[in-house]
Amino acid sequence: MRNTETQAGGISELSGASPNQTGDHEQTWDAVETYFECITTCSLDDGECITRCVEQLKDSDDS
Repeated sequence: MRNTETQAGGISELSGASPNQTGDHEQTWDAVETYFECITTCSLDDGECITRCVEQLKDSDDS
């Protein structure tokens, strides 16, 4: 029983931080989706295009 009480306490603490984490999670997925859209337009032989996509992904992470 002691472990259950501890876990329940941890869950209630985490639920308070959930809305902010959801926003961060959503923003990360948007950036990843944009990255994949970008690289699908690149030729596999075009390293410059792929590098540009990676840089965009990094820039979106800094925002």
